Parts: sequence; C-alpha cells; structure tokens
Amino acid sequence: MGTQPYLIFSLHHQRYAILATEAIEIFLLPELVPVAEAPPDVIGLLNLHNSYIPVMHLDLRFGRKFDRCRMTDSVIVVECDRLQVGAIVHQVETVVDIDDRYIQDNFDYGRERNIDRAFIKGAIDLDDEMIILLDVTNLVRHPHALEALTDADILDSELDLSHVPSGTDFYDLYFPAASNSVRETLAQRAANLKQATDDSEAVELLSIAVVSINDSYFGLDLGIVREFAKIGRITTIPCCPPHIIGNMNLRGEILTLIDIRQPLNLATGDRDSRKAVVIEVEDITAGIVVQEVYDVVNFRPEEVKPVPVATDSQTTAYLKGMVDYLQQPLKVIDLAKLITQGSMKVELTV
Repeated sequence: MGTQPYLIFSLHHQRYAILATEAIEIFLLPELVPVAEAPPDVIGLLNLHNSYIPVMHLDLRFGRKFDRCRMTDSVIVVECDRLQVGAIVHQVETVVDIDDRYIQDNFDYGRERNIDRAFIKGAIDLDDEMIILLDVTNLVRHPHALEALTDADILDSELDLSHVPSGTDFYDLYFPAASNSVRETLAQRAANLKQATDDSEAVELLSIAVVSINDSYFGLDLGIVREFAKIGRITTIPCCPPHIIGNMNLRGEILTLIDIRQPLNLATGDRDSRKAVVIEVEDITAGIVVQEVYDVVNFRPEEVKPVPVATDSQTTAYLKGMVDYLQQPLKVIDLAKLITQGSMKVELTV
C-alpha cells in the first residue's frame, strides 16, 4: 500500500480525478483557435509558451451534448507520448494525497455508464463519495493525429482571429453568449499564456487570482491560496463577531468562513457568496468568501503600483498595491496582513 497525490476536479455535478503527476499545467479558459481538421472533441488550439497544443472539452470527449464554454472553466494540460493536450473542465478543486486502499478498480459507475469504460481507471472512495478516476492515456485520442495538428502549415505563420469568417470563430462555435468584456478577458489570458517563461523569470512573477466581492474586482496573492472551493452548507457559530460567517465541511476538514468586506470599506449587507478562497497563513487556515473567481494572471514586481493617496487609509493598510488588468486598476489585497494583523486576528486564533 502507498499514498499518491490526486488532482480532483468537477464537470457538471460529478467529481473526477487524475494522478497529480499527470497534470503539467492548470489555468483558466483562454481564447482558442478552432481548426477544421481537428477531431470533434478538440475545440481549438492554444499557443502555450510559444508552442501550440490541442485543447479538448471533456463533455465532447465523453460523447455528451455540449452546451457552451464558461468563463470560469479551467484547462488541465496533460502529457501523453510527449504530446501535451489540454482538457476543459468546469472547476479544478484541489490536490489530495490518497492511500491506495481507497482506490477501487472494479465498481458500478452508475450515471457515468454513458462514458466509454476505457476512459475510467477506477474510483476513489473519499468522504462517502465516489470520485471517478480517469485514464489519461485513453483520454488522449490518437496522439499522433493530434500532433499532426500542431505541425500543420497554418501554424507556420501567426494565426489571426480577425480574419476568421463569422460563424466559425471560437466564440461563434463554443461561447456565443460571451460579452465584449468576457472576450477581452479570454484574449488577455491567451496572450499571457503565449509568453515563454524560464525558471528564473517565473520566480519573480506575482501570481494573482482575480475575484469579485460586492461586484467589485480584487486581486489575491496566490502565494497563500491553497484552493478554491464551492460554498456548501454553512453551520453558524454562536457568539461570533459579524465577519465570522460560520463553518463549512470541506472533505472532512472544518473550514471557518470569513467576510473581509468591512476592512475593505465595502457594504456588509446581503452576501452573494458562491466560492471560498481557502488560504493558509502561519497556523491559520480559513475560507475567504467571494462571489466568483474570474482569472489567474501573473505580474512582474515592477507592474505593482502604489495605492493612490486618496484611497481610504483603513483600506490602504490591507492592500499590496494596484495592477493594470484589462485596462482597469485592480486592487491587490494583502491577505496575510489582513488575517494576522487585522481586527480578525484574535477571533480566528482562539
């Protein structure tokens, strides 16, 4: 018996897993370039660090009816026969170390019977839930055929979406409801992913998660972020201060949810909280409630600008600075300082 790390993600209301070592890179959905010669489950190509990779949608790979792409979809890049392929899922949840005794090779996969059995390696029995363990090798359709897509003559020159006929571009085919702002965001994601990075450059980058709170965008430093989780049933805690929302069961771990709007000088009325950003700082683990996680972007240190002097001094104390995001200023919250030095320090550590 041994223990291995597994990457857990979801598609619709079903959770799936692959070995974490099979995932090369993970990022939010960028703009893609459709290719007519691609298999039906491959919805486009992505220029990832100056090399094109095919990207498939797991709904199509499983033979299901495809609805549309979502701004909050994620792409998991896996490798097979030295070929990197992206797989679109709805949400990447976490990496969990799981003992082999919780892995079942033979099981009844019920509602997943419409998935080709070759795609399924087994199941993980985690917290009384059966998580489908996928076979990455079989998920990648004919690696040599996919590799041919990235060697096509069309890739010898820069692909230009502006010359793609109406009705055949990525948005017409797979994201018809995308607004102009969504298109700008996905295009910016694609531009960021195109840049080649080496190890020395990557160390200097500041990774930021773009989230919404009270319909306003903020940046969170990914350095202390453990995972993003959907908020489930909340158990209230008697006699707690207003910013302590309650506890949530996160795969057997009791997670305290906190509302950070007050120190950010935001209205603290009704909450529209759908996601929890799980952070770990010093000896504290907590969930920061947000409306949505929209993007993950990298910035160089010199791109972080000071907060304007006119900003409220109480708010400024908990901000790392400002960065330009889609031609708009984005406030980067200093979560570590807010949690360890802010007004919620004592309440969280008792």
